Amino acid sequence: MLILQLLFILFLGLVDSQMLSPMLPVLAAEFGVSPAMMGMVVTAYACAAALCALIIGPLSDRWGRIIFLRVAAMLFALASMLAYFANDFATYFSARVLAGLAGGTISACVLAQIADAFTFQRRGRAMGWVGAIYSIAAIIGVPAAAWMTERWSWRGIYLVIALAAALLAFSLRRLPTPAPRPGTAFVRQALRDYARYWRTASTRHGLLLASMISGTAAALLTYLGAFLTMTFKMSISAVGFIFLVAGLTSTLGALAGGGLSDRVGKQRMVTLCSLALAVIFPVLTHAQSIAQLYVIVGAAGLFLAGREGPYQALISELIAATERGAYIAMRNATSQLAIALSVASAGWLYSRYGFGAVTIFATALSLIAALLVWLIKEPRRLE
Repeated sequence: MLILQLLFILFLGLVDSQMLSPMLPVLAAEFGVSPAMMGMVVTAYACAAALCALIIGPLSDRWGRIIFLRVAAMLFALASMLAYFANDFATYFSARVLAGLAGGTISACVLAQIADAFTFQRRGRAMGWVGAIYSIAAIIGVPAAAWMTERWSWRGIYLVIALAAALLAFSLRRLPTPAPRPGTAFVRQALRDYARYWRTASTRHGLLLASMISGTAAALLTYLGAFLTMTFKMSISAVGFIFLVAGLTSTLGALAGGGLSDRVGKQRMVTLCSLALAVIFPVLTHAQSIAQLYVIVGAAGLFLAGREGPYQALISELIAATERGAYIAMRNATSQLAIALSVASAGWLYSRYGFGAVTIFATALSLIAALLVWLIKEPRRLE
């Protein structure tokens, strides 16, 4: 029951963060601001989420994850209600900052709690469900939000989210809290821990692996729609259907990859998927028909998600359980920075050399990921 609650609150957080894209023109018009100004709420959300994760991660190691997830769910409900009643841009902007604080807490604590609940030998399957939730949020939650916005009102979406988050806040069951780590200077201790994660080879490799995996998907998917529109003259709805296919195969890939990794090993699964992507990405620009596009994009979604569960399971075992929240928080912040840098780099490549250069860039990141994962010592499987 707890795992279902954790996955559901993660689903709500993902839908909340992803649904702005179809709503952005409507919100910009209603609040009387430009689309570019409206897009600033995404930046504000990301910054708030990253900062909050870095703070809450170490705290959750000392006092448990559930108490912070309860607070995050209540804050999430409050932020959604504030957005529901917002009559100006400033109020809506403030609501999104609050939602970012809740989202950063949810991301860090859910992953850490699931890692706490499963042994390493069984964690791949569990993290595979986490990867599947990312895809399900994109193929179900976001289109549903767009449909509600078009037919009713964007405010109704926030009302639904607020009610669901409030229900979760009161239903999350209490768990025994871990023994707190010694030391009273929390801030200094947390900063020392974060520095140590970068100094220590295994945890540093885990952070770099997370950066390569996050950067690969962000670089490719950000400019895939523009490539499809310009090269194949596809409509917005047709591009959306391509992404729907990718989302469906990603869901299957996440579930299959997580389960298989518990049998064949997390390192092997990440390596195989990364090498497969290095073959698939360059082929994208050589597709001759829409049918070929569906096959190639579907395969890319399958293998992108196929390594999500194994890598999450692997890096969550690189640190003691008493520091897992702090390390996952650092992982989240590092991934956000990697996404920003990779999208900026891919944007420069796309404008100068076209989408083919973006696929080469994504291929390079995948090959680096395949190398990095073998620099991490995988814990021995139980026989």
